[in-house]
Amino acid sequence: SLPNFTSPTFDPADYLNETLPPLTLASTQPNASRAPGSVNLAELSTQVQGVVSSVNAQNVRYSGALTTLVDEILRGGGRLAYEVEVLRGEVLGLVDGLVVDGVGEGEGDVARFVPQQEHQQEEKQEGETAETDLENKVEGEKAQDPSYITNLRTLNAVRARLDEVVQTFGSAMEWPLPPSELSLTSSFISVSAPDVGPESQSLEAKGQEMMEKFRTEVNELLDSDEKGVETAERRVEEIGRLAGVWKGTAEEKARGRFVEGLVKVVEDRRKLLESQGQGESGQGQGQGQQQRNDGRTGHRRQESEGPGGGIFRNLQRLRDEIYLE
Repeated sequence: SLPNFTSPTFDPADYLNETLPPLTLASTQPNASRAPGSVNLAELSTQVQGVVSSVNAQNVRYSGALTTLVDEILRGGGRLAYEVEVLRGEVLGLVDGLVVDGVGEGEGDVARFVPQQEHQQEEKQEGETAETDLENKVEGEKAQDPSYITNLRTLNAVRARLDEVVQTFGSAMEWPLPPSELSLTSSFISVSAPDVGPESQSLEAKGQEMMEKFRTEVNELLDSDEKGVETAERRVEEIGRLAGVWKGTAEEKARGRFVEGLVKVVEDRRKLLESQGQGESGQGQGQGQQQRNDGRTGHRRQESEGPGGGIFRNLQRLRDEIYLE
């Protein structure tokens, strides 16, 4: 039976062990010691070739299906962007038609639909603070909003979310992964993707260019100003969200390793800045302590000499000069 590559529990080694019979180690091996269904090397080689041919045909079919799915996704992305733009235009038109333009008397398209209140709320009891009255007034205004105003706010939030999704998806599609970063390996066999020529080289160059661009952006943000580390962290988080679009695919691990490398660069810079700050703080404290020690030493010297110390030294120097003459 052909293998089901799409199954999450598929393992190449288990499949080959179940499909191929055991091998007879030697032609002179007794029949009693042979495994049930074992065959010689020539027959096993023939069966292996047949299995490889079947797997190759299955791989070709899956490759064709994958290509079709990718084409549909790309075409669907264009349609999704078009539908989002149409929805955006409709929402803007609806907002322009409903939002009140600050008319003093409250007139406008929205005011025409707002139901008039029959009675105003009763005045608050004496003794309540002005802050409490203001909060109650704001809560009352929120409670008076009709349902279509609430729906309009929800529609604006949905539009903003759609714009964010489309932008994230487009940025993720502009980041191709170099084929050299992918490796299809298992515990039993290793399969390398065939070289498809100039197309693969172009994809490799574009992918390496995008990865180098991301590294350059992060390094420039780290060297920009005092808050460069925080800005670089936010940029790495954005790149991580782009890599999250490919979650569950063969490119997930490779893109995750790249993002982890950027995170390590930012963390190393943070540790370096923290160590430099601690070193400067310790040096400043040491200089202050030395100055205080010098001041105390000079003060003790002056106290030991007393106010007349300078006069006695001058008299002694004058006496020495007289003896020399």
